[in-house]
Amino acid sequence: MVLWKRGFTMSLEQPVKKKPKREENNRSVDETDFIQNLSENVVPSNLQSLHLSLPPDVNEDDISLNGVNLGYSTKSFLEADTSELEKSASEFENSESDCALTETNTLSLSRTDNESSVAPESNHSGTVNIHPISTIVQTAADIACSDVVQVIADNSLNNFQQHLIKQCLCGISETILHTHLIANVQHTSTSPNDVIVLNEWSDQQTIQFLSNLQLLFDIYLKQNNNGFICTKIVLNCEMILYNQCNLIEQIISLCESRNTFILYLAAKVLSSFIITAKANINNDWIELILRNLTSEVFVYSKTNFCLEIIKRVVEWKDVDIHILEDTDLQGSSGSSNPNSNCVRVPFRDAESFDTSSIKGLIIKSLESIWPDLIRRIENSIVINPSPVDSETCTLTFLMLWERIISVKANLSVIDIKPFYAHLETFVALLNNNLPSIIWKQLLSLFNEVLCYGSTLSLQDMVPDDTCQLAHLIVRYVKDYRLLDSLPFRQEPGNTINTFIGSILSSEPAETAVDRTLLQKMVLLVLKSVAVTIKETRSDSSDSSVGSEDYDFYQDMQMIERSIRDVLKKVDAFVKNSLEFHPETPFCKIMIHLFCDQDNYLIESMVCTLDIAVGISYRNAVFPDLTTLLNPVHSFTEFLKIVSHDSDVLLDYLVGSETCFLLYLLRFLKYTRRNWPKFVSSCAEGNTPRSNELDDTMTVLIRLKMQINRLVSRELFPYNINPILRLLTVCEGLYDGNEYS
Repeated sequence: MVLWKRGFTMSLEQPVKKKPKREENNRSVDETDFIQNLSENVVPSNLQSLHLSLPPDVNEDDISLNGVNLGYSTKSFLEADTSELEKSASEFENSESDCALTETNTLSLSRTDNESSVAPESNHSGTVNIHPISTIVQTAADIACSDVVQVIADNSLNNFQQHLIKQCLCGISETILHTHLIANVQHTSTSPNDVIVLNEWSDQQTIQFLSNLQLLFDIYLKQNNNGFICTKIVLNCEMILYNQCNLIEQIISLCESRNTFILYLAAKVLSSFIITAKANINNDWIELILRNLTSEVFVYSKTNFCLEIIKRVVEWKDVDIHILEDTDLQGSSGSSNPNSNCVRVPFRDAESFDTSSIKGLIIKSLESIWPDLIRRIENSIVINPSPVDSETCTLTFLMLWERIISVKANLSVIDIKPFYAHLETFVALLNNNLPSIIWKQLLSLFNEVLCYGSTLSLQDMVPDDTCQLAHLIVRYVKDYRLLDSLPFRQEPGNTINTFIGSILSSEPAETAVDRTLLQKMVLLVLKSVAVTIKETRSDSSDSSVGSEDYDFYQDMQMIERSIRDVLKKVDAFVKNSLEFHPETPFCKIMIHLFCDQDNYLIESMVCTLDIAVGISYRNAVFPDLTTLLNPVHSFTEFLKIVSHDSDVLLDYLVGSETCFLLYLLRFLKYTRRNWPKFVSSCAEGNTPRSNELDDTMTVLIRLKMQINRLVSRELFPYNINPILRLLTVCEGLYDGNEYS
């Protein structure tokens, strides 16, 4: 057999036979006898093959399964018997032997065809050079073996993928690393120990192998969540975890690739591997990934590659069951695996899918390089905002920043506190020269920091970092004409990005508006004003502030004047952008602006309600703000949008996508305290065909009856009694009993 095409077992090695030396062109040449009969090695006598000797500096015992980092971790995913790994190694060697026998047949046929005749060749000097038989046979063997190995590699990858699609690997004997080695048998490295050279693969093979890895991790995480898992799935994941053949380092090295598909897949595989490994991760791998973010030469593709890995880990949801998963079809084991012969075992750790520890480790590692990364991204935006590579890297960084700060990441408040710094720097970058897509991502980041509906509105004290950002947004809108810099208008024929996708605009420039950008900007201003009002209310309730503190109340009045100016600017900006009637109150415009986004709509209603309550609490001297932010007008307009359907309100209460529970609770409290104002505001909206008060109360009373039915059957997911009591009180007020 040809040594570099053969497996790892070399116990049948025979002594090298030497031929007598001969002189040719005044040089002494040692020729090795490459032909050897294998019958004495228990191989059929009709199989003749080529055989290469080992170099003297190669130890035969070292050529075995690559043990790099094999003993790194003694932990395993399951309490599995170590015989599984030994069995996998044995199967690997047997499969390699079968491959070698197949190659032997091919090489023997090639040798038989060419051994009978040796073709002479004339050189330029007119003499004839006779090639040795071994050279001719070797050339034919290389060609034949290349085709055979290519077929074996493709079939092996395809076979593995087909079993992964069925979510079970019990039907195949080889592991994914075995498949990896078969596909890599044609590597060009001269060292027999370098069996993993991903950079030398074809793009097609690399993409297919990475896809198989990604599918393997996806199946592991899904079955892990169900509590039962295929043993062969675990075996394959453990072999990758032990980093046999330096596979992880090789995948990280793919950041040098120029193929965008390989970069995308490699980043996804590494993030899935980190999520799968959890506490078993090697810190050196994390450092190797982060090192590319601080290298002296700032390469956008490599930086984006590393940021994508971290972003995917941070945003990972521990339990993410797709809505289309049919749990009724799942057996008692909790798995929808179609293979009835699959050997599945339960996990010993019920919390084995918890990724909080690995997220915390990555965030702590990222913290030390964060200031330098901020500086590099800032320079990239200022100096080179337009090219695709720079823009993609900037977007990935901003999305990672948003995911870290997001409450959905479930990270420690202490861990993410350092990432609230430097926000003011990026507010100053909002200008006319910034691309709209960068604008949009920055506004998403700031909106996530000012998470009013989910967090800030429930806190007694607002964090200082958040208050500083809110003050800065208010100041930029009031004094630096931030709204005028918003690139929301599109040229004719340009693409407009919306929540439902990208569309090609055929409308004139006056009406081609990026509605998403407008929504994010207006919501950010409303959140900033609400946070500022909340902060002033907290300050005014401070016991250290006496009633004679004239300077304090002067400052409060100045803040309220600034808030009035900002809201007036937003009102005029939206009316001019979307061509609303000049007399339409802003509280109604807001409902139509956010009508296609439920979460934005409800959060904006919470903001305007809290701003109106805060201003009335301070006895503001600006009566026009009452008309501008009338919460009753907002609620009645909202009911018109949902066609006065109480089922929609019930869906909002049961679902967790919006903060409607918080809004309805506060609005009903406001209505109970300000019943005369509620009645008069409804009367302003009366039309000859409808009575606003009757229509509104009909929806609320119907909602109360639906909630009562669910509560009586114990079907409501949480304690809804506070809402029921307030609805009952409002119904009593409507019936004329003012003391209810």
